[in-house]
Amino acid sequence: MSVSVMKSPLEQVVIEYSGPLTRFFQRRIRAGQDADDLVQEVFGRLARQNLSTVDNLQGYIFQIAANVLRDQARRASARDFIVAQVEGFDAEDQAGFSPERVLQSREALQILVSALYELPQNVRDVFSQYHFDGVSQVEIARRMGMSLSTVEKQMAKASAHLLKRLRKVL
Repeated sequence: MSVSVMKSPLEQVVIEYSGPLTRFFQRRIRAGQDADDLVQEVFGRLARQNLSTVDNLQGYIFQIAANVLRDQARRASARDFIVAQVEGFDAEDQAGFSPERVLQSREALQILVSALYELPQNVRDVFSQYHFDGVSQVEIARRMGMSLSTVEKQMAKASAHLLKRLRKVL
């Protein structure tokens, strides 16, 4: 006698979409990258959702997959930029570390931090989650219960304010 075990909605999604998601990622990533890690990231994000409220589950899953790719590309771009900066760094170039330059950099950092605290709390939260924590704007909107358009407007407001304040010293 066999006992039928009910699977959770997430388990059913994992069974049904593991293969299609793996193929989706394999067609879009470079050799050496692991599609299975990206598939797991999709399932991790789905685990935090109430799947019973989703009307178009397949579209929703593949939108999350596209967001995972976008987030990965953004992180890789930032990583490549940092590596390029480190490789281009010349420790023998002492002019870059003149006392005047160090002082200017410290002042600019202080102004940036002060300018961040001049922003309303919700604008500051959106900006810091995106730039410091690497959270996508879509995820910020979901977390904070606001529309993507509102998140985008708050990002623009924060960026404009910070640039305005930094232009005075740079």
